[in-house]
Amino acid sequence: MLAGFLTLLGFQLIGEFLQRAFDLPLPGQVIGMLLLFIALMIRGSVPAQLEKGSQHLIDILPMLLMAPAAGVFFLGAGFADQWPGFIAAISAGTILTLIFCGLLLKFLTRRKRVNR
Repeated sequence: MLAGFLTLLGFQLIGEFLQRAFDLPLPGQVIGMLLLFIALMIRGSVPAQLEKGSQHLIDILPMLLMAPAAGVFFLGAGFADQWPGFIAAISAGTILTLIFCGLLLKFLTRRKRVNR
């Protein structure tokens, strides 16, 4: 599991380095995850240690999201005039994520059928 965490951390650090070195418009974490995705596509499978470490992070994901949720709760009056934009951003982000995930799943299942 430690090797999986270190792999994730390594790709994040590489992404941060590339973002700062080339002044890219994407956050370093996103660049790192894209690089990890490309590496896994080239490899063709997920190493067991990476899968185990990633699953552990997914298991504690609700705890990682508690701080942002608490931050929104404590905004109070400052949030009163911003809620329409907040709701629109959440709705649009959710819809776009669902569409992207559906298209990606369709692409990957079609690719898997072709390879058999």
